[in-house]
Amino acid sequence: MKILIVNYEYPPLGGGGGVATKQLAEELAKKPFDGAQGKHEVHILTTWYPGLKREEVENSVYIHRVKVWGRNELPTATIRSMITFVPAAFWRGWRLCRERKFDVINAQFVVPSGIPAALVSRVFRLPFVLSFIGGDLYDPTKGVSPHRHPVLRAVVRWVADQAAICTAISEDTKWRAYEMHGVDKDVVVTHLGLIPHAVVTVARKDVNLPEGVPIFVSVGRLIPRKRYDLLLEAWREIPSAHLVIIGDGPLKEDLQSKIAAYGLEKRVHLLGFVDEAHKYKVLQASDAYISATEHEGFGIVYLEAMEAGLPIVTTDTGGQRDFLTEAENAILVATSDAKQLVAGMQRLLSDEKLRQKMAVNNREKVKEFYLEKTAKKFEDVLTEAADKKV
Repeated sequence: MKILIVNYEYPPLGGGGGVATKQLAEELAKKPFDGAQGKHEVHILTTWYPGLKREEVENSVYIHRVKVWGRNELPTATIRSMITFVPAAFWRGWRLCRERKFDVINAQFVVPSGIPAALVSRVFRLPFVLSFIGGDLYDPTKGVSPHRHPVLRAVVRWVADQAAICTAISEDTKWRAYEMHGVDKDVVVTHLGLIPHAVVTVARKDVNLPEGVPIFVSVGRLIPRKRYDLLLEAWREIPSAHLVIIGDGPLKEDLQSKIAAYGLEKRVHLLGFVDEAHKYKVLQASDAYISATEHEGFGIVYLEAMEAGLPIVTTDTGGQRDFLTEAENAILVATSDAKQLVAGMQRLLSDEKLRQKMAVNNREKVKEFYLEKTAKKFEDVLTEAADKKV
């Protein structure tokens, strides 16, 4: 099967949504498809950034990058870059479809990726699968979040109407498609997946972390939705523990200022962007995972923490509710509530049996979300769509 996936962010651009697309694409590209010889031919249509190749093949995935205006940094897109992605991706997608006979088109994110994908689908009468990722429907920290604007909600409904099948990465995202945007067709939940990693013991000195103190780790872009400002506020009340933050983004300088103002320089470690191997080492060397996020469409970083056997303290709103259960593998607290964050961390630090229970449960639960299993369900959706007549 020949598959064209449109995602305006693909590594090294973007955050978790881009990483998830890369992992899915590479898993599909190595899988033989039922009833035929060979493997899926997978193409990615995404944004170009200085220093990247416009065309390349990486891990058997064909990557096509289009130039946009206003993309100023790797982690974060701008409104202008997203708007200009639409015509650029439509034009390149049109040319790709003339060159190759694709069986199905998939858009990761309804805005902006879904717009050019839907248009190309109509022109070439190709089956179209739309994947809701979360932030493309709802981001409570953004004034331009699609759920706030009638025009954008209408765009979401129009793109969804063009799709043969719609998917969502969680029950929460599916609910928001229905309730906030009025999508009136069935939405199939296809969870994101995790590539299994070997569980190894990592010495803290090997990752430059202090010995003999509790260490919480948090992973994510330094953007308002992650609420690192709230996490730092809470950290003033946890004097015994250290916090490691992995990620980069536009709020870096603001967070550095808050760390200094709160006197947390010795207990909060901003690592910035690190490669995947180093990230997993830090997870293995830590004691627990912490997030004050205001909302996650899914939250693949939780799966990474679960695989490392980390108990979790996080908020109770978002796609993580599909796999995190209170007192079983996580402590769930209300969003925007520093006092509850503090109470959750204190509870975890004071209860060794609870920490051990969560560690065991997380290592077992995460197996349900290994990429080979989740990609198979998504592959089935693509196959079903390809069999539909447009």
